[in-house]
Amino acid sequence: MTKLSFIESEARRNLGRMPAQKLEALQRNLIALCEKHWSAIRGSEPASGLARALWAVNPHCADLIVDLYGDFDPGFSDTVGHLQPTKVLAALVLAEIERGDAEGARLAHEAMMLFESPQAREIHVESVRSRLRGARSERESRHKHEHHDAFFKILSLLARQTGRCDLQAMVVAVEYLAAIQAHPEAIAGDPEVMRILEFLQDMGLDFQGIEEGRIHYTVRGVPKKPVSGKRLEDMLAQIRGSP
Repeated sequence: MTKLSFIESEARRNLGRMPAQKLEALQRNLIALCEKHWSAIRGSEPASGLARALWAVNPHCADLIVDLYGDFDPGFSDTVGHLQPTKVLAALVLAEIERGDAEGARLAHEAMMLFESPQAREIHVESVRSRLRGARSERESRHKHEHHDAFFKILSLLARQTGRCDLQAMVVAVEYLAAIQAHPEAIAGDPEVMRILEFLQDMGLDFQGIEEGRIHYTVRGVPKKPVSGKRLEDMLAQIRGSP
């Protein structure tokens, strides 16, 4: 995983000599714009299920900025003016580092690098926009992660089913599923969650909950090493990077 010190230096190199006051104003406006945009595109609160649990979890600003760019959003244009998208994302990298969000900083840095290539930028924009709107990839192979363990496989399924591949969303999803596995009668009539539970049953994986930031689970009744936040972030990065 790329070190934050390197990511920060790359972002500062991209920004050049932007005055600190201008940078701070841009960062504030970008974060406010992201919050407003997510409220607009996520729709009304779902009635129940995993979708409702994730509804209140904001995606990272990096994805929302990319979506705003791809949407030719007038508010985004007014905020950034003639500033190049790579510099906008560089400013976001520094904002996320200041906020202590390592995953958000890495996603913004990844987008910043992809935006340097027109072809990579187009692919990334389309991928992010589809994911934020819950579109399923037709290219997704059910056997793509066959060589991985049960935890990685269910993580990949959750990302595919929910359109979310960020740390906080996955933590909320695991907490929800742990509660549902303990009381499966609570999800009658929810086909999406039923599919996930059937997959969990096939894998023999039971979520036990989250303690001290680590996900506890068993596979066919055998306790496994708890998954730390860092390991979870590493796996999600690998899933995002899968072709």
